[in-house]
Amino acid sequence: MNIVILHRIPFSKIRYDLAVDHTRHDVRYLCTGTTDGLPAGAHSRVLATPTTDVDALSAQHADWLGNADRLIARSEYDLLPAAHLRARFGIPGDRPADIAPLRDKWLMRTRAAAAGIPQPAFWSVADFRRTPPIPTSTPTSIPASTSSATATSGATAGTYLIKPRLEASSTGIETGDVRAVLERLDRLGAEAAAEVFVEEFVPGEIWHLDGYLRGGTVRAATCSVYVGDCLNFAFGSPLGSAQTPDEPAALALLRRTLPVLGQRDGCFHFELIRAGDGRFLFLETASRVGGAGVAETFELRTGINLYQVDLAQQLFGEIDEPPMRLSTDLYGWFVFPAHHDTDHATVDFDPHRFTGRLVSHVHNARPAAKAGEISYAAAATPLSGIVRGNAADLRATLTEICTRTTQRTQTQPAVLESV
Repeated sequence: MNIVILHRIPFSKIRYDLAVDHTRHDVRYLCTGTTDGLPAGAHSRVLATPTTDVDALSAQHADWLGNADRLIARSEYDLLPAAHLRARFGIPGDRPADIAPLRDKWLMRTRAAAAGIPQPAFWSVADFRRTPPIPTSTPTSIPASTSSATATSGATAGTYLIKPRLEASSTGIETGDVRAVLERLDRLGAEAAAEVFVEEFVPGEIWHLDGYLRGGTVRAATCSVYVGDCLNFAFGSPLGSAQTPDEPAALALLRRTLPVLGQRDGCFHFELIRAGDGRFLFLETASRVGGAGVAETFELRTGINLYQVDLAQQLFGEIDEPPMRLSTDLYGWFVFPAHHDTDHATVDFDPHRFTGRLVSHVHNARPAAKAGEISYAAAATPLSGIVRGNAADLRATLTEICTRTTQRTQTQPAVLESV
């Protein structure tokens, strides 16, 4: 086969070479960044334009795309552009209509609502302006960017979120009460307003379910709860995630929701909130492997490499299901941000404090973060790692790491460590 890959996820994580024999197939990489880590002799090009510019990609790389048998794109940011390119060049695989309900958060939420899926209330910009909820709190201003926006940990009843339809990693989310949201919406132009919607903030625990489907059936899944949340990570706070024993109500919501959105095969990263009354509410999902330490902790728990399952589905339309070897331990991951303050992004960390609980970690004194570009990748963050334990101890360990690890001015070269 002639295989073209839109390459964004670090090669060391996704390992395309384990999924496809590069000596039997012609594999070519269109790289959104560096070509570091690619197999020796691999054909590659560094893209001169963002993947969202489908016209430019089509013109510049028609020689590769025109005879491609597969176009692989596994980053959230590349799913929809790749679908458009497949349609344009007649390449087998997902089309825009397949990806849109799993990528466009407005379409995702409206389809779920039509099917009666429980979720927080949400409004189009026009509807929120026309009939805003009755304000229940003191007016709160909304900053113009996520780098300084109010974190949800301070949100209360009467708080709302402005959410982009096509962003990821909580990029572009802003919070405030009704008056603040209306003021912010009034400053948006018509084009910008069409790209966002408004959601009610519901206090509670944010969970995520990860795994894969085959033929519409969930074949493997893990349940996890965030320590902190992705929005606060966007604003500069560390983030953790702890696996839990199977939660039947959360899994039931997963199995009910994914068919509504049209996903029958491949991997998922499904986010939901457990409200104060114990109910699970759907937030959003993605038809790809979750970021940060999701794949690593899933494999430690189940023995299954989600990236290889995901690539098998994309490449061959089938999943040769690996055996599940369920561990008696639960696993969690943590990551500290650098995108919010690239000049002071290193942290003090004592791994010996967590002996017996710490599986591995990367302590990076010079993270390769770019200001304002949210990334969970180890190279872009000052500290990340994986821990193990039982359900109660795991969350306590992650809370301790996230609250007791201190930040300092970066003065040393990068050091990679593991235990």
